[in-house]
Amino acid sequence: MNPSWTPAFSLSSLPVGSGKLYKNGNDHVAIFHVEANTLYAIDNRCPHEGYPLIQGSRKGCILTCCWHNYKFNLKNGSCIMGEEDVRTYPVRTVDG
Repeated sequence: MNPSWTPAFSLSSLPVGSGKLYKNGNDHVAIFHVEANTLYAIDNRCPHEGYPLIQGSRKGCILTCCWHNYKFNLKNGSCIMGEEDVRTYPVRTVDG
């Protein structure tokens, strides 16, 4: 089954090493440009208490929630320090 794709923004507005929040109605998705042509998207709300993950710190593919130090793998959303995984979303780029 193919996901329903929603255009978010131009890749040029998300430099390598940065993150950007994408809002679509009630959905808030944190998108990270980890390295050239490698992007990951996760639910912006930390599953622990709902704090915005876009404000967390990132080292490689590990994102740390700055409120309670929960750590998430951006590749698959698994929680590597804490209790709950975060939802991930597929990402693709088309013509930048």
